[in-house]
Amino acid sequence: MRYSFLETVTLAALAGLSSAQELSSTIVGCADVRCPNLEDSTDNVCTLVNRTFGDIGLARIPTDMAELSWVRGNNITDDEGERRITSSFYLGAPFELDTGDTRACAAFFHQSTARFPGDHVDTAQGTCEQAGVDSACLDALVARARALRVENGEDACEKLQEDFLDNLDRECRGLAGTDRWESVRVRPIFGPGAPDVILSSDNLTSNCWPIEPKEHDLAFIESHEATARNLTAARTNDLFYDVTPILTVFYGAENGLVANFSSQMTCLKIVNSSVTLDAILAEQREEEEGAAAAIHVSGAMAAITGVVTVFSLLLLSTTDRVVSEEPMAWPYQFLDLDQAAKQSRRQALNYYGAGTYLVRRSRRDRTSYVAVPGSPFLKQQRQNVLGTWSATTRSAVWWLGDEVTFFGQNWGQRGELVFGSLWAVWLLSLCVIGTGNDYLHLTKRFGIVAVSQLPIQYVLALKKFNPVALIFHSSHEGVNRWHRVLGRVIYYLMCLHAAFYLNYYYQMGILGRRIIDIVPALGLTAFIGMVLLNTTTLSVIRRYSYRIFFTTHLLVALALPPIIFFHHRSSIFYVVEALSLFTIDLALRKMDTFTTDASLIPIPGSNLIKIVAPVPPQKISRFRESPGTHVYLSIPASSRPSPSTVSAAHYIFEFMFNPFTIASVDERSTDLTLIVRCRNGPMTQNLTRLANGSTAGMKVPLSIEGPYGCAARFPNFAGPEFDQVLLVAGGVGASFILPVYRSVLGENQGATVTVVWAVRSASDATWPASDAAQSILEDDRVQLYLTGDIIESTSGTGTLSGGDAEHEMVHLSQRQPKYSPDRSRRRPDLRKIVDDVFKHGVEERVAVLVCGPEGMAHELRRYVGTWVRKGRKVWWHNESFGW
Repeated sequence: MRYSFLETVTLAALAGLSSAQELSSTIVGCADVRCPNLEDSTDNVCTLVNRTFGDIGLARIPTDMAELSWVRGNNITDDEGERRITSSFYLGAPFELDTGDTRACAAFFHQSTARFPGDHVDTAQGTCEQAGVDSACLDALVARARALRVENGEDACEKLQEDFLDNLDRECRGLAGTDRWESVRVRPIFGPGAPDVILSSDNLTSNCWPIEPKEHDLAFIESHEATARNLTAARTNDLFYDVTPILTVFYGAENGLVANFSSQMTCLKIVNSSVTLDAILAEQREEEEGAAAAIHVSGAMAAITGVVTVFSLLLLSTTDRVVSEEPMAWPYQFLDLDQAAKQSRRQALNYYGAGTYLVRRSRRDRTSYVAVPGSPFLKQQRQNVLGTWSATTRSAVWWLGDEVTFFGQNWGQRGELVFGSLWAVWLLSLCVIGTGNDYLHLTKRFGIVAVSQLPIQYVLALKKFNPVALIFHSSHEGVNRWHRVLGRVIYYLMCLHAAFYLNYYYQMGILGRRIIDIVPALGLTAFIGMVLLNTTTLSVIRRYSYRIFFTTHLLVALALPPIIFFHHRSSIFYVVEALSLFTIDLALRKMDTFTTDASLIPIPGSNLIKIVAPVPPQKISRFRESPGTHVYLSIPASSRPSPSTVSAAHYIFEFMFNPFTIASVDERSTDLTLIVRCRNGPMTQNLTRLANGSTAGMKVPLSIEGPYGCAARFPNFAGPEFDQVLLVAGGVGASFILPVYRSVLGENQGATVTVVWAVRSASDATWPASDAAQSILEDDRVQLYLTGDIIESTSGTGTLSGGDAEHEMVHLSQRQPKYSPDRSRRRPDLRKIVDDVFKHGVEERVAVLVCGPEGMAHELRRYVGTWVRKGRKVWWHNESFGW
């Protein structure tokens, strides 16, 4: 598998003035061409169209006709043991230079023996003559170019290349190293076939133009690759820092830059100012040995928040304003790396980013308890060591499923925090392993590791196309909780990435200048988007307006990948995959959505609306198979309050997909029924407007997507797996509970099922179809509770916690006088209800399902947990009201 991506390209140049009599050299570095990140000498970045460079250098071509320059950049990539070194060459010329009839070619003598004297090829400098291009060889090459005769229609540069390849002058055998030129490329730079200059429109994403003066043009001329396997460090040094002689030939023209033949020789190479590449490669190998596979579980970061905060404060308080050799108060330093070292650092960053992406998740998203027959043998087994261990395991799993609340904020289940914290520790270790004492390597590692989690994060948020839910037999709601906590992990890693970089800019005294440069500004924009996204996930904001959270979430999710890509191109694999998965899911959801003419029926005496919507016959089986599933309802353009397509009131509904449980499915008429409680949100307010404004028999177009939900993967509650089933509903939560109840009785009339339904008023219980309503109200297994009357007349104290009005219940029985409303104005005792279900037999297996307000579900779970800790086998499901 390929782990290397486009690496950061390093650029420097050594140039020589050449003729047959004189050869000289000049180095022009970043300070002369004003690199974009000049202040940040350890991480200069310049993007030129689709190529990214580090330190910038150029070499003037010695000619009086114009200010012409050669520029070279090298790039190293590794692919399954094969190392590829790519060299790119550019020509710089004055803006809109009028070359007239000038014809000019550049001959690139690749893989020659040219080499500057010295023990270190990375730092060696000198003239072309010192590199081995002696005057006799130069004279022979120039003479061959001057003697070229070109007929009409012939390509002078192509013909010159053929001449060089077919004829090796005796004077140049030492430079060629063999009896023929290994690789000679002759490219046109002026005249027919010459490349166009790079337009500013092609370079909009760049903040760098590697030429001086800045108004000069640049044109891409030549690219050369050297590929080999199993290279030693010394051989890699030779290839990376090799010298390429370039012969620039101008053919005279009456209306051109020159009237007579002219030629110049330039020697280009990459120059390293400090560190040899073999040390860098050795460090990279050490880094690569530190990575290993791990179990892929997304996780919560709440427990690690304090550690991250202390870590950041420790950094900011102990970092001294030190560069290179001056030690910092902790191991990391601001190192001034050479270009090859920066490339090696980029390879390591990509390696560890890929490592965090490729690990696989191993924990299932939903816990279930396998039912065991209640034989005497197994009753005895419960009392032995194996039975004790099994009961302890069930108790531990139940404990992991409990919610954790801290400062009024729900941080998810304990299991999410435990496994999420372990995953966060693993990612933090990958952020540190192999970084040595390189401060910027550590800083960048936090960024690439965070970005590597984006594809996984986006997968966990998908609804229609969710492979994780498919693999682990869950639903998108089941895996969405891991999406939330992995989002916290990514957020904290990005916080560290941003904090470390801002600290570096501050320590170097360049904070004010750097944050307005394009690359840091894009990173800061992405970070602000993450802050905004995570802020809107707070429960206080979601309770105030879920629409704010949902819209912010959607817009940031769409904008974040391209912003990160333009912030750093090496993230392309992760951001493209994340955005592609997100787009595919949206497209599949759009394709699965159908618009139907529905009837909206207000329920008298309540704020409920019954929606009866016909389903296309080819889709009805999907809705019929799994009771308790839900759909996403949206308002098409024809049903929106504002007919104008340019109004905000019209387009706000493009971001509205509200979930509603399917209360019933009529197989004969292929109608499905939804129950909607009208709140203050725009969706239910518009449904209220449509219901109140429609006359009898009037149909309203609505768009429906689904079905969704984990009900399709429920065990068989009517089968031998369970001895008792307890179903608890609060308010419109009965739209989930009642279909499950009907399904159980439909398969097994003798099943032991207890249904508890709490509503605010009697009118809230009239929404089922008339026949079903009568049977439900007369069913001994259904306990109906009213809450509205007590709310006005009682103080709110009692067995139910939180003072939640939806827990203020009065028992009502339509059949037995002792349960008449006048004698049953009391709250239901959930503890007693649970105890009555569990006390019948210690070997009975119980399924408990609840759908209602959060407080009701928490209290019910607390009472059921008492029996789980006693060793009872329980299957639990909470169909939360939350999205």
